[in-house]
Amino acid sequence: MDMQINKELLRQEREQRGWTQSHLAEVADLSLRTVQRIEASGIASQESAMALASALERDLASFLIQKNIDDHLLEKIQPHSPRYPFAKLGILVAGIIALGWWSIASANPVKINLSVQAESGSSGDMQLSNEIGKQTEILFDKQFRVLVTTSREEKYLLLSAEIYDFVEGQYQLISSPKILVEDQKTASIHLDTQASGRLELGFTPDY
Repeated sequence: MDMQINKELLRQEREQRGWTQSHLAEVADLSLRTVQRIEASGIASQESAMALASALERDLASFLIQKNIDDHLLEKIQPHSPRYPFAKLGILVAGIIALGWWSIASANPVKINLSVQAESGSSGDMQLSNEIGKQTEILFDKQFRVLVTTSREEKYLLLSAEIYDFVEGQYQLISSPKILVEDQKTASIHLDTQASGRLELGFTPDY
């Protein structure tokens, strides 16, 4: 599924960091041609848009161009027609049911598989259970610390992470990405650490 993104904001975020298109492509694990095409057209696949947002440590929603709802469609409904009150009631009931479903879903814990792949070739996997709106902590050999908070974004899950590296006897914050990801889909980010070198982190939620 293609998404329309704010190409000017994308270019601005890249240039503020002093990054070239080539560097952004490397960090986002995309081809240079893909980054060039997205900055030129503003059209990106869901996977590419999520990769760019993750690389720039921004919420994907902030890059998307919101389309206006056509209010004229609502004006076509005539209030004197006997079937429309039932139609409106059906919409209201559907909304209440949907709200109730999300309330129940939000109360259930979200399972997240976190995979770590180091540049040296070593790797590890860990599963965690996170309650919506609360923070969960993960430690890898006391060298690498990740704090994860989740929230709902329509059918997506927004992962807000704080990533720490253990340097000179203390944990130092090195990245705080926000990742928008679908159920059973993996979102990856790349980062550099002093202790472990370049790492690739993969987040796969199950909700």
